[in-house]
Amino acid sequence: MQTRTKRILLASTLLTVAPISAHAQDAQDTSSATTASADDQQPAGGAIIVTGSRLTNPNLEQAAPILAVTSKDLELSGQQNIEGVLKDLPQLLPGSTAASNNPGGGVATANLRGLGAQRTLVLVNGRRYVSYDTNQIVDLNTIPSALLERVDVVTGGKSTVYGSDAVTGVINFVTKQDFEGVEANGNYRLTGYGDGAQYSGGLLLGKNFADGRGNITVYGDYMKRKAILQSARSYTATTQTDDGNGGLTNGGSSYIPSGAIALDGTRYKFDENGDYSNYTSSDAYNYASENYLQVPQTRKLLFAQGHFDVSDALTIYTEGQYIENRVKNQLAPTPLSGSYSIDTDSSFLSAASQALLSSYDTDGDGYTTASVYRRLTEVGDRISDVDSKAYRGLLGARGNLSSNWSYDAYYSYARTHRVEKQYGNVSASAVQQALLTTYDSDGNLVCTDTSNGCVPLNIFGAGNISEAAADFISIDVTNRSTITEQVASGAITNQNLFDLGAGPAGIAFGGEYRSERGSYDPDEALVSGDVIGFNASDATSGGWHVYELFGEINVPLLADKPFIDHLDFNGSARYSHYSTAAKSVGTWSFGLVYAPIKDIAFRGQFSKAVRAPTVEDLYSGSSESYETASDPCTTEAATTNSTLNASCLSSGVPSSKIGTEYNGGDTQIDSYVGGSTSLREETAYTWTAGMVITPSFVPGLSLTADYYHIKIENYITTVGTSNIIAACYGTASNGWTPYDTSYCSLLPRDSSSYTITGAVDNLSNSGGVTTDGVDFQARYGTALGFLANQNGHLDLSFSGSYLNSFNFSPFASIPSLSYNCAGKFGLLCSNVYAKWRLNGRATVSTDKYTLSLAWRHLSPVGDDDVSTDYSVEHIKAYDYFDLSAQIDIDDKMTWTIGMNNMFNRKPPILGDNQEQSNTYPGTYDVYGRTFFTSVKLKFL
Repeated sequence: MQTRTKRILLASTLLTVAPISAHAQDAQDTSSATTASADDQQPAGGAIIVTGSRLTNPNLEQAAPILAVTSKDLELSGQQNIEGVLKDLPQLLPGSTAASNNPGGGVATANLRGLGAQRTLVLVNGRRYVSYDTNQIVDLNTIPSALLERVDVVTGGKSTVYGSDAVTGVINFVTKQDFEGVEANGNYRLTGYGDGAQYSGGLLLGKNFADGRGNITVYGDYMKRKAILQSARSYTATTQTDDGNGGLTNGGSSYIPSGAIALDGTRYKFDENGDYSNYTSSDAYNYASENYLQVPQTRKLLFAQGHFDVSDALTIYTEGQYIENRVKNQLAPTPLSGSYSIDTDSSFLSAASQALLSSYDTDGDGYTTASVYRRLTEVGDRISDVDSKAYRGLLGARGNLSSNWSYDAYYSYARTHRVEKQYGNVSASAVQQALLTTYDSDGNLVCTDTSNGCVPLNIFGAGNISEAAADFISIDVTNRSTITEQVASGAITNQNLFDLGAGPAGIAFGGEYRSERGSYDPDEALVSGDVIGFNASDATSGGWHVYELFGEINVPLLADKPFIDHLDFNGSARYSHYSTAAKSVGTWSFGLVYAPIKDIAFRGQFSKAVRAPTVEDLYSGSSESYETASDPCTTEAATTNSTLNASCLSSGVPSSKIGTEYNGGDTQIDSYVGGSTSLREETAYTWTAGMVITPSFVPGLSLTADYYHIKIENYITTVGTSNIIAACYGTASNGWTPYDTSYCSLLPRDSSSYTITGAVDNLSNSGGVTTDGVDFQARYGTALGFLANQNGHLDLSFSGSYLNSFNFSPFASIPSLSYNCAGKFGLLCSNVYAKWRLNGRATVSTDKYTLSLAWRHLSPVGDDDVSTDYSVEHIKAYDYFDLSAQIDIDDKMTWTIGMNNMFNRKPPILGDNQEQSNTYPGTYDVYGRTFFTSVKLKFL
């Protein structure tokens, strides 16, 4: 199997796994219902600055829903990386995780609403953080969970406040402020199978000085995660495939260690003696066992922050980070592919095989061109070793200009440099050179061209490639990428501009400059297309900048009136001028909060958000991928449906091959993706409407429910090779009538094997995405009388999300070709989009002890492709349970133990309709029961 590239459109789905306190912003419980600050200040008077705004608001019910994850939640989850917690929030679908190996990259990303990590803006202390790639996406592995005070998640477009990328919302990581003392932590995780160990250790130092006017906090940690191979689990050790009769069977790739060739669409395999026989799909190679189920990782991190109050008019603050992150991906040995000239009289072949090749030598030159399908096990596994170094520096100043006016301005610079070393690749030109052989004067078989130390290559029969030949064709490559970001931002605020009798109105306005630049410099061998193994790619280089003006206002309109406890209005706008084709764009947002009585508030928000194309979108060079898709000309329908039959004939497939497995039964198609400088910006219209209930007659109870609706126009994505095939050939549901035959030019076929090779799937402005649903949360806390002498407390939390619709139109020109992914999974939607995603937690705590049980639920889903019958068309509902306990010892030591996936629930096993590892590993637990423990020590 070649390296796969996941489509940008639809990433993973979620299951609510972690012990999350996702709750309303409840004025009765501000200690747990935390909100975050845009500039991380706590202004006078106890007002709260909420993530998503630069203004204070005395009412904790906000127009846009906010979820908060506290540091306690992070500890009880047992997760060492923040990805393990965030991916289980009902509003998020897993992006890349530790289980992402192919496609993968060793990073962890956040993906609100399943609309792509590039549309979720990740902040640290309300400011942009360091990106890991040219899509400007933050790797969550670079954010230390032990340093966090809380994590705030704001759903809904926030482009007016934070600019581009905040289309679906914002995740703000708030670090511990004004920390004083010394704190050490150690963490360890191990699966019930005794593998996949993860351990980390960190040290937090903080010091207040100048009578509390200043603080310096420094944190460093080291984290290591060991690999798990797919061979370590029975359900992932062997590639599963549909058997055609509603069941699953062992399958794999048609690129086999014994070698196979295709001549005029017929595929032949070889034994160790060079004899041939017909290849069948039962000969497929099991590529799964060598793939990683858990990607290994090593991280070193240093985080520093400080501030000093020079006077009321000036506070200087700074942040700095340095992260070294090393990850590996591992795939099965290289599948040798392509058309090659082969000696018809090669001594590596038996007489019968020589005769077979000679029968195809039409010009009598002694050579036959054949498509080769050889798994190069003698070369070894393919390994991608990525070493990433990132740093970020920030310097800012804030203070009061007068009694009501204040300012905040900062400059930040971030840079990430990644070096990827690949092993296990081979040179296509070296393979061709080594396949052309002759005999020297002593009768020894040698290369016809002996330059560069060429050694004859025997691809006919398993184990027949000599060590010298493997060394000759092998080629190690090195790829480098650099991403830089500069931000200069300043804002002036007035928290008491005027008062209409319901409370002070606030206003904020300012400007921002942001520069994004990125480059990807692949090895020359990869650029030349000479490398086989990992995907070939072209260089990426470019950048853009933007000048922006923004403003925001919050006005309490009425308060303390009959049937009006309070009525607040908020509005914001941003003007942006890009150096790209987007040029000048504007965004806006406005919302209302209406509380008829203190116990209930209604809220609504409507916004227009914009996402400008990233460096990756605009300037990425063409890169090879192997997308999961089916060639309709290999199916029985191509022989029975006259329309499809005619389309296959016109594409170059001979009538004798139509309806046969001339592609060897492969379910991946060689494709190429790339950027485009003609891309327009995306525009999203988002509105939410909901309520917050905090009944005074039930102290400690809070309830929220919010409806959301998001429509994104000019949605930037690769549409997927499977959709290009549907546009060209039609689908079973429309009788195989082509939607638009112009797309057939993007599906070239190999002249000798007739397989689709080199499909073109570049980024484009698609027909868009529309999604809507309901988020809901409940939280209840009460004292436990029988534990009153120990301050006993019971906390119950429940949160969930209902996905009503998720409609994707791949082509702006073919609106009828669209999909509703709600409640579906599969190749068209790219992952699992469960309609119901729920989690709950029950926690009993005292002064010293905490015991907590978490539940996470994912509703059943069905296959998204009505045109194809798969062996697994339905995945049942999944429930997971986690248990954790915590002991506080003399306020100096906190010990946490627990387990995730208590009942060792196995993932659903699928055949041809899955992402990787025979399932969807970002959604369903592939590791089994996992135990964790951690210790936190306070020295001062």
